[in-house]
Amino acid sequence: MISDHVLLTTPTYPYPTLPANDSLTDATGQRFTKGDDLFTLISHTHCYANHILAQNIDTPATLLEYPRWEDFIKEVDKGYAYIGISSYPVHLDIVMKMCEYIRKKSPETKILMGSYGGQAFAAKYDSETQKKYVDHLVHGEGVRFLRELLGESTDRPIDQKLMPKCGGAPHFINKFPIGNVGFLVTGLGCPGACDFCSSTALFDFKRKELLSPEAFVEHIHLYHKNFPNVRLVFAIEEDHFRHPEYLFKTKEYWESNPKVMESLDWLAFGSIDHIGKFAKEYGWDALAEIGIGAIFVGVESKFAGDHGYDKRSEYDAREVFNRLHSMGIRTLGAWICGWDFHNHSNMLEDLNYFVACYPTFQQLTRLSPFPGTVLYDKLMEEGRVKDVPWEDVHFWSGAQVNVSLETHETLNLTEYGYDLMYKTWGSSMLRKLDVLLNGYQYCLNSSNPLMRKHKSVLFKTHAALLWNLVPAMDRFAPNGVVRRRVRKIDEKYRQLIGEPTPLMKFISSVVDFFAKRFKAKDAFDPFNRYPKEEPFKRYTYIKDKTSTNGDVPYTTEWPTKKSFDTWAKMTWEDIKFFALLQAARVIQLAKTGKGDPVIDDFLIETIKEKNFTAF
Repeated sequence: MISDHVLLTTPTYPYPTLPANDSLTDATGQRFTKGDDLFTLISHTHCYANHILAQNIDTPATLLEYPRWEDFIKEVDKGYAYIGISSYPVHLDIVMKMCEYIRKKSPETKILMGSYGGQAFAAKYDSETQKKYVDHLVHGEGVRFLRELLGESTDRPIDQKLMPKCGGAPHFINKFPIGNVGFLVTGLGCPGACDFCSSTALFDFKRKELLSPEAFVEHIHLYHKNFPNVRLVFAIEEDHFRHPEYLFKTKEYWESNPKVMESLDWLAFGSIDHIGKFAKEYGWDALAEIGIGAIFVGVESKFAGDHGYDKRSEYDAREVFNRLHSMGIRTLGAWICGWDFHNHSNMLEDLNYFVACYPTFQQLTRLSPFPGTVLYDKLMEEGRVKDVPWEDVHFWSGAQVNVSLETHETLNLTEYGYDLMYKTWGSSMLRKLDVLLNGYQYCLNSSNPLMRKHKSVLFKTHAALLWNLVPAMDRFAPNGVVRRRVRKIDEKYRQLIGEPTPLMKFISSVVDFFAKRFKAKDAFDPFNRYPKEEPFKRYTYIKDKTSTNGDVPYTTEWPTKKSFDTWAKMTWEDIKFFALLQAARVIQLAKTGKGDPVIDDFLIETIKEKNFTAF
């Protein structure tokens, strides 16, 4: 019997791996800290598109996140009026198999396909093929579409209350990092109209606001209120600096909640030119005072401004990155290889320009013609799109026929770029420590008392946490240049904050021990042999007001019993951190008067909660 409930799901496992044998779901490992050897972070992420849909309809909804095939068919067999599948192009072979099962087992069920997978599916297949698999291809923002389909009101605001959290940590410290990164989507789409961008095409080259500036701040506060372990809120937007009202609304929040300023900041998105224009109009100091802790910056290419990408035509990326770092704002820099203007005479110049920006974290990808984008249509007309399997349609796709480069060269250059970044500047964790120390110094010299008294605490405590990696980073530096950088940043810490506390020295010795043990094991059994897999979770969004889950609008189940191996590893992590916590408390008590209460209390709480910081 068909129920009126809605089922939303991600594609079923197993997932294909990326070209360097990286996990599809481990964003920090596959991109942002890739190539950092043992200091590469392992992370987990969630399907936020489905959570936003489930949260914003009146109809009861079940959400499957990373189901295995048997989990999926068990749920389908219950009978749902609507089943929505959110995916990326890389998953489409799996998704079509899922659709075939739904058609066969529950022919009355209406199938919806959305997100970038739906966009690619619509671009690749004719209407007859599309109807064979799905009833509705959702183009653009899905909440309004789903409300209309279900006969619900479409004019109420979109909520994103307390969606599941992400987190990351080095493998050798914690293989099961807790969720300490909140997630919100303030807006989708962009009028910038970059031809390679799936988002701008999916939303018709316009911006769709999902959260007002006021709602954005309210949702940040909900994270802080309910999940004190959250240290950063990752806010998706094509370019926040096109919309300064968001930035100033968060400034008001931080000024009214100085204690929050000591423990939490947020990640914004921005382009070089719009960051520069904002700073020109409001001053660089305004950037430091609005609560932003990190910015995802699309550098794309040194030459992008000369080839029609107007977000890169006025300001030098190196100068913008330097100004941001000088105030303690971390950067996630993005660079793309494989432009038509790339050739053997300029591609290394372009890469080295990006390396010179000194991004705290990095994303190096190939120019990839995603079906549904302007770039894809253009290259198809020119006969320059290879027929590759869906599992190879991603940020490192080899689908494009390049003008001057062989296909393997562009992939090799991105891999070389990650290696070059590590061998030039050290790991992202070292670069983050450096930028945090800049932020601490900036706050001490600020004329703003909130920055001096409160924001400085965040920089001080987080820098102390990362300092515990210094002995291991010194021991396992990839070369003498980086080893000297480690030691100079160590000197910088001591000059600005002071000598490491006895507790810090103890923790750093333990971390160094973990690193040595991990490195020895890695020599015989490299950790990247085993791309991360996500556990299956089932979320239920109850709509009858009977939920007793507080502000959290869903309940979470882990239906699959842990294997003995997973149980043993998780138990060992718990034992390890419990023992470390007891020892740390003894050190803190024994060395009373020789430590720093602000730093030591923060570290004790960090160990207790296993709360390593990622971004």
